[in-house]
Amino acid sequence: MIDIEQIKADTGANIVIIVDNYGTIINSTETEYVKNFALMTESAFSMCDALLKDMTNNNLEQLIAKSKESLFIANRLDENSIILITTDNLSKFGLLLKHMNSIKNK
Repeated sequence: MIDIEQIKADTGANIVIIVDNYGTIINSTETEYVKNFALMTESAFSMCDALLKDMTNNNLEQLIAKSKESLFIANRLDENSIILITTDNLSKFGLLLKHMNSIKNK
């Protein structure tokens, strides 16, 4: 199992959530809006995956969204789950991206 508390400690992320393909929470760090984040993560990932399949006939593996003050990265872990990590410290983007690219579902 992926240790999300360790990911949060290693990266300084605000939130780490693992969801299934239906937006159901598998595991998460404490956050007030975890259910909303889980559902929105699944929805955004599914919609972008469908768009990418239409455009390139490839599956989405990673989704990155950034605002002026925060960002999130969502990765496909396997055919059944997605991990989301967020931060409000944009200087951590490289660290988060490197960490997310190294995660394997165990």
